[in-house]
Amino acid sequence: MNGSGVGVLDKYMELQKQLARVSKGLTAQELARLTSMDRGTVHRLLKAMIYWGQVEAEHGIYRLGGGCLLPASAYLTRLPLRRVALPYTIDLQNVIADRPAIVSVALPVGDQIVLIERMWTAATPFNVVADLDDKFAMDRCTSGRAILATYPEERARETLGKERYENISPRIQEIMKAGGYSFGRSEQREGLSSMGYPIRHGQEAAVGALVIAGLEMDAVLQVSSPLAQHLQRACKGISEQLFG
Repeated sequence: MNGSGVGVLDKYMELQKQLARVSKGLTAQELARLTSMDRGTVHRLLKAMIYWGQVEAEHGIYRLGGGCLLPASAYLTRLPLRRVALPYTIDLQNVIADRPAIVSVALPVGDQIVLIERMWTAATPFNVVADLDDKFAMDRCTSGRAILATYPEERARETLGKERYENISPRIQEIMKAGGYSFGRSEQREGLSSMGYPIRHGQEAAVGALVIAGLEMDAVLQVSSPLAQHLQRACKGISEQLFG
């Protein structure tokens, strides 16, 4: 396990990272296996995390606790990307008003993508909104691949690891050839298509992405579609405000 050199903190962060990847929770044995820690150490750390509200336990299953919301909320409140992107997200929602679709702002966190803002139209079925997760592996979602395509190869390899990078590399090349557009079909659920575009300053690595995901969208999943062009303009508008 790589870390900062502060052992207890590194172990705490590793447990938190593993718990953040799954909504159903994990047992102490599963956490020990995933982190290569002995179960005694895991139990001691979990006990402290429960005390501070970072973890909740029920029938031997551990999940992140409400205490995690406090720093996360403070971070999101001051995040310029979220504030600047909000009016563009609302505008895109108006553009797709007659479609069952969701507009999201995506933020890269390590090798994961977190959706920090989501807006949907009245035509979007509730189960699509409720069942759609708010975090994904970076190489397995439209917005993540759009962001990865802006990374230098060395950074992309370091972020994903050798095997994941080599598996996704052909798709990254396709996105670069498409001018930054990333498309996906039925990746998160059957029938749900998506398009993403990066938010970046010039040729620097993207700081985020906008993504539109919806039903019955296959016909517009192309660079020349009006919706794709509107998505690109929104991302460039956000970039101009963020970076001048």
